Amino acid sequence: MKFKFNPNQEFQLKAIKNVVDLFEGIGEYHTQFTLGSEIAPNLPEDEDLDDDFLLENLQFVQEEFDMQMDARDTPTMKIGVSHSLEKERGQMLEGVSNDTYEYPSFSVEMETGTGKTYVYLRTIHELSQKYGFNKFVIVVPSIAIYQGAKKSWEITRDHFKTIYGNDFCALRAYDSSRIQEVKTFATAKNIEILLITLAAFNSVSNNLYKPTDKLPGELLPYEYIQQTRPIVILDEPQNMGSQKSKDALCTLKPLFSLRYSATHRETPNLVYRLTPVEAFRRNLVKRIQVVGVEQKELGGKVPISLKKVSGTGRSAKATLATYTSKNGIQKIEEVILKTGDNLFDKTHIEEHKGMKIHNIGSSKGEEFVEFENGTVLTAYGGDGISKPDVFRYQIKETLAQHIAHQKKVERHGAKVLSLFFIDKVKNYVGDGIQPGIIKKIFNEEFRKLKDQLERFKDKTPEEVQASYFASYRYKRKGGHEETIYLDDEASNEKQRKAEKKQFELIMRKKEELLSFDNDVCFIFAHSALKEGWDNPNVFQICTLNQTLSKDKKRQEIGRGLRLAVNQKLERLNDDQVNILTVIANESYESFANTLQQEYLEQEGEAPPKPKPKRAPAKRQDKFYTSEEFRDFWKKLTLKSIYTINVNSDKLLAEIKEKFKDKKNNTFPVPKVVISKGNFVITTFTFRIKSFEDNNTAVVSVIKEDTKGNRINLGGDLFDGGLLISENDDLEKLLKEPKLRGFKVNSIESKKSNPDIEFKNGFKVSKFKPETYTVSDNRDVKSKDSKSGLSKFPIFNVVNKLEQATSLTKETCFKILKAVPYDELPKLFRNPEGFTNKLIEITKNALAIHVAENIEFELSKDMKEDNLEELFPEKIDYVQTEIVESENHGLYDRTQKDSEIEEVFVSSKLEVDNNVQFFFKFPSKYKIDFPKIIGNYNPDWGVLRKDSDGVKVQLIRETKGTAIIENLRFVHEINKVKVAKKHFKSLGIDYDVIKGDEDKWYIKKEDAELNGLL
Repeated sequence: MKFKFNPNQEFQLKAIKNVVDLFEGIGEYHTQFTLGSEIAPNLPEDEDLDDDFLLENLQFVQEEFDMQMDARDTPTMKIGVSHSLEKERGQMLEGVSNDTYEYPSFSVEMETGTGKTYVYLRTIHELSQKYGFNKFVIVVPSIAIYQGAKKSWEITRDHFKTIYGNDFCALRAYDSSRIQEVKTFATAKNIEILLITLAAFNSVSNNLYKPTDKLPGELLPYEYIQQTRPIVILDEPQNMGSQKSKDALCTLKPLFSLRYSATHRETPNLVYRLTPVEAFRRNLVKRIQVVGVEQKELGGKVPISLKKVSGTGRSAKATLATYTSKNGIQKIEEVILKTGDNLFDKTHIEEHKGMKIHNIGSSKGEEFVEFENGTVLTAYGGDGISKPDVFRYQIKETLAQHIAHQKKVERHGAKVLSLFFIDKVKNYVGDGIQPGIIKKIFNEEFRKLKDQLERFKDKTPEEVQASYFASYRYKRKGGHEETIYLDDEASNEKQRKAEKKQFELIMRKKEELLSFDNDVCFIFAHSALKEGWDNPNVFQICTLNQTLSKDKKRQEIGRGLRLAVNQKLERLNDDQVNILTVIANESYESFANTLQQEYLEQEGEAPPKPKPKRAPAKRQDKFYTSEEFRDFWKKLTLKSIYTINVNSDKLLAEIKEKFKDKKNNTFPVPKVVISKGNFVITTFTFRIKSFEDNNTAVVSVIKEDTKGNRINLGGDLFDGGLLISENDDLEKLLKEPKLRGFKVNSIESKKSNPDIEFKNGFKVSKFKPETYTVSDNRDVKSKDSKSGLSKFPIFNVVNKLEQATSLTKETCFKILKAVPYDELPKLFRNPEGFTNKLIEITKNALAIHVAENIEFELSKDMKEDNLEELFPEKIDYVQTEIVESENHGLYDRTQKDSEIEEVFVSSKLEVDNNVQFFFKFPSKYKIDFPKIIGNYNPDWGVLRKDSDGVKVQLIRETKGTAIIENLRFVHEINKVKVAKKHFKSLGIDYDVIKGDEDKWYIKKEDAELNGLL
């Protein structure tokens, strides 16, 4: 079986041409054989590529490419024009040479699965044919990619022969045991390609830098490579960005380098781009659908998984996978902790507060982490989480998807493969006697479902599965040998040999796996397979591992993005066939959002948040220095002393009453939630059609999905536009929920480069259209399934309840005993979640109890507030968040937090001549209430004359409702009730209002009493 390649794919030819055109005009260099000069270089030693010449060609290539992208209306593909030629500069490896070296480097960015390796191999042939360049070094960062590149060469060799008629092209896979081949590489007169891993030449201890009997003469092995002035091709250069790596590359003395990747971190001298979004749009890769399998109902807990334990005793460290929060964005990451560390310090997730590591170790071969709060994690779960339950649902879903898709594509002659990424090799291979948990579950579920597919009916689980794990034999003391499997990347020579053997095996079987004659269709591999290997007929990828930030989702799904082939190994272009299903161990939304973010990173950096227009508010000293304001504020600084009369019997009765509310206060049983949806990316292209008078503009907003469907949201697809002005919200105007945040911040038509800026940081200029890309989470359907009957050890629940609430141990014990009998078994299913819910119910009841039973009395002590700090002379507010308040405001402009506040200020406080002055309490002003209630910041302070001309001090809380019980949150109700008692003790009139009442200054109960309401 041989793969068939299409030599006329426009996007690949363009990537090749753009590189070849960089050297247009240098002519062809023919090697002249002379005595004493056996090495055949790409250019003679005394000739160089001129920087100005290269820059001119580079700019021409970039301009032409961007013009074509404009014509296609794909601005995200544009690469821009370089102002200077970027060069790699570095010191050659210490111990080899003290010299520095520099060379130009050019970048080609292509989405995974679109033929990146094919492109650079064919570029080699083109550069040789047109310019006589014949010496190429392909540098790869790992053995996986090494074997992948080698395999690609083998399967394309005959294809390239038919195009170029060249039998004299050799690829030499570098092996230090055959060091003499570097001389053959250097002296051959035809195309020579040296394939080498970075690890083979990034240290002076490598054989490449040592003298050897296999190469007699004055030159060391690496010097043969240097003297060829090689063209270095970097495959996945983002993994070779360290200074040590750059020094090693400089040591090869490249003529120039070509960088190929889908996930560049930097793109010097970018000459071609094929973004993920464009690859989807052109149907160059499979479409993605996601099945999310997530454990929920953990009692408010954020899931934490134990990845591994390293070291022993006090030096032991635990690697955990959990959510972290940075700049308000939560994502799953790996964190490493040692005994005594606090998880919150690493994650900044509120739920992790107080989770301090008590012990890290191993018991009976099972690694564990124990927290001081009693939580215990093992490789199989803990903290209410059961990994085997999640594994089972993921494997079951993968089998179901596999069977359904095989039935669907059978008539096309395509064999379906499913790839499982596992977390630990031990979870598959087991202990040598019993299979691991993953293999055990797979075997069980396969037997249940196999009769649904004719091809599987007579097969055993063992016949249809294969695993690829790097392993080696290790001899213990006493001569006993055992097999060691690699869970991490190789770190020594023995492990690297094991990796190489593993990848040679799976590469060798790449074509075999595609044949119906081969029964294997379920492949189990570790995360090391995330790059270098793929197979066009992988239709399902099941991530039984935790896909973390360093193990990019794009890299894992890239193993199955390539378009499928039939039994003749011909590409299938049917979009109903080319669907990749990812069965992820997280929710669909979480997976889709993270994947979208990784795609967007390839579209270019996110724009910086705009600096919104500011409007200074000036303090009005006629109010600020007045005796009335000082008297008012003096009263506000008085402290009040509170006493709480807790009636434990009444509190217990109230908690029992809450237990009856099954809707809101049921105890959690962990569930596996399965969510399904298509991963579709939608792109919005913004163009400014014209600027009008009065700070308005006409824009077109064209919406396009990855299926190529296009619509102009502002009107006609070609001519239509939308008239917008400052503060307009495109989400509302265009009725497009995916444009949330697109509220016009400013329209600047007088600048040299006029632009429109939105509040989310997005900016469009008159001369440059911009695109915004978002994943379209359509057709999401979720279903809940109960998890297995996993049980977990119970800690001291009464102690945890006592610590969380400060109630007596006796009261806490009574509360636990009051839990309904039918809810108590859930304690054993989910002790952490059960206890968290018990604490939540108790705290809510206690807070209500405190609010009802707290009493205040006036104190002579005063708060130490700095009045000038609270009310400075000038405050800069965001212009769109202010309301004019010159008539009666302490400041001539006042900040508004809502529309109701704007109404209250503009149509009540400002127009009421009985209002002497008013102010909004600064956020720094806090009143100390009991911890369970929380500190309190009021809304408005007002001094107003009543009907008798008496000046009354008022505190008003604008909540959009005057009925306290209608407030949205219980803690808001509690705070307001406590505040009412506090201000009563100070002798200040306090009330909650809607904000638009005519009699807002009269308390609701007084108004009702006097018949005003």
